[in-house]
Amino acid sequence: MGLKKGRRRAPLWEAMKAYLERGPASWHTPGHGGGRGAWRDFYRRLGPEVFRMDLTEVPGLDNLQEPRSVIREAQELAAAFFGAGRTFFLVNGASAGIAAVILATCRPGDAVLMPRYAHRSVFAGLILSGARPVYLETVWLPDLDMVLGVEPAAVERALEDNPRARLLLLVHPTYEGMVPPTRSLVELAHGRGARVLVDAAHGAHFGLDPRLPPSPLALGADYVVHGTHKTLGALTQAAMLHLRPGLEGGEIEQALGLLQTTSPSYLLLASLDAARVRAEGRGRRDWARAVDRSLELRRELQDLGLPLLEGRDVRSAAVADTDVTRLVLPAGPLGMTGPELARALRERGQEMEMAADKYVVGILTPAHRQAVVRGFLRALEEIAGEAMSSGVPAGPAPGWPAVGCRTLPPVALTPREAFQAAHYTLPLEEAVGRVAAELVAPCPPGVALVAPGEVLTPEIVERLALLRGPGSKIRVVDA
Repeated sequence: MGLKKGRRRAPLWEAMKAYLERGPASWHTPGHGGGRGAWRDFYRRLGPEVFRMDLTEVPGLDNLQEPRSVIREAQELAAAFFGAGRTFFLVNGASAGIAAVILATCRPGDAVLMPRYAHRSVFAGLILSGARPVYLETVWLPDLDMVLGVEPAAVERALEDNPRARLLLLVHPTYEGMVPPTRSLVELAHGRGARVLVDAAHGAHFGLDPRLPPSPLALGADYVVHGTHKTLGALTQAAMLHLRPGLEGGEIEQALGLLQTTSPSYLLLASLDAARVRAEGRGRRDWARAVDRSLELRRELQDLGLPLLEGRDVRSAAVADTDVTRLVLPAGPLGMTGPELARALRERGQEMEMAADKYVVGILTPAHRQAVVRGFLRALEEIAGEAMSSGVPAGPAPGWPAVGCRTLPPVALTPREAFQAAHYTLPLEEAVGRVAAELVAPCPPGVALVAPGEVLTPEIVERLALLRGPGSKIRVVDA
């Protein structure tokens, strides 16, 4: 299944406009009463229409917990466009969708095969469900200390060792735009009776141009979560959960009922409707232009001596494709760390998405007009010129040790057992050998340094001290 043309209607948005045109007096929430009860400076800055559109579950606008009319129609149109059997709108972010799938599909003790760089919402799902993580061997790019992904051989070994695994969790793409061989991994999992949940939070735009990676829905994944706000223009926190055709979804619906608010923002919901309409009507044109601009930017940075990470630089069975609109810029050629480069860019009006120890990441979307791209280039030219004139040697700048755990710590409890156990806080230097009661996943790069239920080894404590500084503390299980 892939992206399809549909009827370019926005049923929820249209219903909201129709409701406001009737102009009924409000005797219901929200308490600002269309903005009349809001702080004046707040009201003036946002404008009256934002407050008028901040509606609630009045007749004609449906109910997210049990949609039967316009929200249901909007979700069905989204499912048809993205190639899903069923789509759920998420107002608690992609995190709610990820946790809901784990809660709906796993029971206490069930194995979830997952990379250790999975988003922290996966750990929330493990705690809620009682499932136990089985970590997949991860491939890294040593020069940048950057996660690449997991190889099919590692997934196959994990499936053999855990023949009753319920779920395989994949990240498609990683924060840096690395895409795994998802089709092969899905086939491996299905061959062993496991379902596949794909965190595609940063890949909602995939499939809108042939030079972009395919959507995991087109590759057979069972559950796919999109952070629609990240690349497709919905408002921040708005996301979607897609189920492949043939899945019923009743348990998913129940789980979402536990995790999502009963007072959803209609601004967020309407932005999902609007994002899908835009993607239907202009998505291919928008993203063709974005890819063109990204390729041009890459050529110009290459000429400047500041090449972005390219797909050809990544040769691994863990990577099947890369997102060309995800800009990974190594800081070493400027004699800087990633945070230093991000700070230098910020001082010149350029705010990056992420700063890892040895690189920065930017996201190029259809919103980036040519003038914005030129401004980014000028900022980098200025930074490069200053680095050369100051005599800063090119090459990796010193940074603190990589946070990624290459050797997995011993496991004493499941994440749920550790979360529910009595715990207390103690100084890091006293924590060696104790069982962690919290997740520490430094972001960037978002790799779990220690998860609830794992034993704090000397190596982990040393890295935690570097991360958190002297005098730091950590929550541990009360043995």
